[in-house]
Amino acid sequence: MKAVIFDMDGVIVDTNPHHRIAWRQYYQKYGKTLSDADFVQHVSGKHNTDIVAHLFAGKTLTPEEVLRLGHEKEALFRELYRPDITPVPGIVDFLKALKAANVLTAVATSAPVENLNFVIEALHLQPYFDALLNESMVSHPKPDPEIYQKAMALLGVAPGESVIFEDSMTGIQAAKASGAYVIGVATTQTPDELRPFVDDVIQNFSEMTLNRIQRLINVF
Repeated sequence: MKAVIFDMDGVIVDTNPHHRIAWRQYYQKYGKTLSDADFVQHVSGKHNTDIVAHLFAGKTLTPEEVLRLGHEKEALFRELYRPDITPVPGIVDFLKALKAANVLTAVATSAPVENLNFVIEALHLQPYFDALLNESMVSHPKPDPEIYQKAMALLGVAPGESVIFEDSMTGIQAAKASGAYVIGVATTQTPDELRPFVDDVIQNFSEMTLNRIQRLINVF
């Protein structure tokens, strides 16, 4: 293993409860309701372009309007999450272990750069990552593997040398399609829901060690 790549939402930070609140408030602002089932089906792991299209189904929006509406919701999310921001348990120690072992690291998120910078800066994680990728750096969002392929290219590693941590089914599809080993983080869905689609599952990073990853890779 030469590289470990992390999704952000639900992996580095468990933002999904706050995203759920933000989207629910945002839907209400525009006269819609967002049930838990709708959140799982239409929001969790989806790109803002698709979520905005669902919210405004039946209306024709220009690309500029879609972008503005998405940014409007993300600003609301950051405002809501700022007082509560906290890393997923064990992630900082795991990142330190990766650095000590000279393993390359990257974040590859479908979130906008403003959210990525907000999280990385608030948690002082800049020293632990060799590359940071956000939604603006790809043409095809997850479940397309482009963002993970680009991350591996930036790090100079092959899929078989890479491990990806993901929490959503959309992200797991992207990670699997990239050819890397995939470990599910059970923040968004249960371990049993994730297990058939990934190579290993953790609840959080207090369960993860370099030896555990190495054993996983040696099995395949």
